[in-house]
Amino acid sequence: MSKQFQSLPKPLVGPVEGRNQKCEWRGLMIDSARTRFEPETIIKVLELASRYGFNKFHWHLTNDAGWRFHVPEYPLLTEVSAYLPRNSFDDYTNLYDDTLAKALEQTPHKWSNGYYTDEEIRRIGSKAEELGIEIIPEVDLPGHMMAAIRAYPRLGRPEGLPLPEGSMREHMWWPARNDLLWPTDEAAQFIRTILNRIMDLLPSRWIHVGGDECAYKQWESDPNIDSWLERRDVDKVESLQNWFMEIAKEEVRGRGRQLVAWDEVAEISDDPEILIIAWDEDRAEARMDKVQNPLVCADARFLYLNRVDPNSEVPQKGMLPGISVDQILTAPLPMVSKQQAKGIQTCLWSEFILDESDLMSMMFPRFLAVAERIWNPDSELAGGLTSEKILNDAKKRVAEEYRVLQESGIL
Repeated sequence: MSKQFQSLPKPLVGPVEGRNQKCEWRGLMIDSARTRFEPETIIKVLELASRYGFNKFHWHLTNDAGWRFHVPEYPLLTEVSAYLPRNSFDDYTNLYDDTLAKALEQTPHKWSNGYYTDEEIRRIGSKAEELGIEIIPEVDLPGHMMAAIRAYPRLGRPEGLPLPEGSMREHMWWPARNDLLWPTDEAAQFIRTILNRIMDLLPSRWIHVGGDECAYKQWESDPNIDSWLERRDVDKVESLQNWFMEIAKEEVRGRGRQLVAWDEVAEISDDPEILIIAWDEDRAEARMDKVQNPLVCADARFLYLNRVDPNSEVPQKGMLPGISVDQILTAPLPMVSKQQAKGIQTCLWSEFILDESDLMSMMFPRFLAVAERIWNPDSELAGGLTSEKILNDAKKRVAEEYRVLQESGIL
């Protein structure tokens, strides 16, 4: 623990003296794929997570916007994919009126590209181990691969095949992008290589392989799709995603690690041992009602800190609808009551978060509220704080702890 943290008084929220932890998985996810936060910022986040009793750090390292670790067999991932221009934010409509304008104005002047060197990743891994935190690195596949495909086009959509028109998802506008791996032998080898590389860099027990938001209509638009289904011995397009998952499972479990994925994977895989991070609101609840996989609740309605804090005293650079301290402390999280539930995870995506200042302004004070919900002996994980007196006491604790962090200069 750094000297700055050592000088702090004992925490007022989270693992206060005399409290016992109530769940096995107490997680925080940070999106370094869209914004490469400096290693010192990641270490600061780890120290904050440790102070408030979190024991899992889900580190999102790849997606459409960027690639953040070196793979010797694929050097263009760090020569090209790590230095892509920030996206234009065209697809985001759930914002305050000025959020988009501010993002477009600030993005050219804030450096958010690059990658983590092997030494930086190992240093972060060592710090996490010192603090008693397990890192769960995420390599998102087979969707959200636009950055990799920009560097290696043969991994994605066949050359000359136009993108399909319309929305790729039923419940929201999702334009077609060249972001899906195609079910080729080359893509299969790519998956094996990148997963083994991240397992070489981090001795993590858990490896997250994404599996979210795969737009099957893009595979369907390939006139050769029937041939691909036959070659991969599957009977429907959705099963191509599971073909990729099976490759990932073979590599991860072959090295004694355990597979983690987003809740969409529960629809396409019948493997009951994959740990599911259930984020997708009521769709996640419906998916988890049908399976017995171990799960971690990361319900985006109440645990996604990239959504704005409507009561914040500092400018917010996130999405709507907002999430307040009160909601985090009181909102029902029925998935946590399931027998297979392992705990809770809060997530912070960095579409509009460009540096450490942005990150901390979105995390706090709400991160403290998540810690208080997890550790408060009068809180039910699934039901939250139901007594007005206990709720008001918890809110006072959160506010006072937030003040301590501000006055210490940590925030």
